[in-house]
Amino acid sequence: MRLRIGFLGLGTMGEPIANNLRKAGHDLTVWNRTPSKADHIVSKGGKLARSPRECATGRDLVLCCVTDERALDAVLEGPDGALAALREGDVLVDLSTAGVRAARSVAERVSARGARFVACPVLGSRTAAEQAQLVLVVGGPAAARERARPALHAVSARLFEVDDPAQAALLKLCVNAIGGAMITGFGEALALGRAGGIPVPRLVEVLQASSFHSPLYLMKGELVERKDFAPRFSIALAEKDQRLAQEAAADLGAKVPLNETVRRLFASAAESGRGDEDIAAIAELFFEWAGKK
Repeated sequence: MRLRIGFLGLGTMGEPIANNLRKAGHDLTVWNRTPSKADHIVSKGGKLARSPRECATGRDLVLCCVTDERALDAVLEGPDGALAALREGDVLVDLSTAGVRAARSVAERVSARGARFVACPVLGSRTAAEQAQLVLVVGGPAAARERARPALHAVSARLFEVDDPAQAALLKLCVNAIGGAMITGFGEALALGRAGGIPVPRLVEVLQASSFHSPLYLMKGELVERKDFAPRFSIALAEKDQRLAQEAAADLGAKVPLNETVRRLFASAAESGRGDEDIAAIAELFFEWAGKK
């Protein structure tokens, strides 16, 4: 099924997702705060809107992929925002990781216009996005999920569906809380090993032979060894996700002390100038603290 899609946000994840929608044959209109980021998509047949409202007007489906809850509000609200374009029966899908509070708030605002909202945070890096191999957690009314399904299948390897947008947002935060603990523990262990003369590849080799093996350690270990910290998933975004997990925990009355420690470590790395680097660069923070950079 060919859909008329409006797509808001062409950042690290948004651009490859939108490009895959174009390649799948959908009628694609895009908007981005920096219009030049749409040049590639427009040169291949996509259309560029002058505002989020124009991008969302008259579409079968509107998708957002922005940095955080503040950026989401910026593209939705105001006379030129996407909400102003929504009509009864329209479907808005948010691919961002904006948190549980944002999912509830946006669902209410979209519903007030007679439209339907689907929270659809993505699991995976830019590489997975480029290869249309993302995992999507899809939360919203069944009819809205059905409308979005052809587009979501075009950019993903697997969908996990729930009825509640807030639960989809929480599932993503839980997964990223685990991922944050894994990568910070990995970086700390690499620094401990280096302090004792163990090279990164050797530690990774032994780790991958153990019951604690993970594709994350293999992939990020190679990046640490090469000092290749181009952002597949940045430290700044990882810190934001840990913050949103703490926000959700506070609302639910849950205790997440490990999450707070992980957030502070990402914040320290960002403060040292590594916020725009890949999360693998967290190892460099531990190397510096150990005097083994």
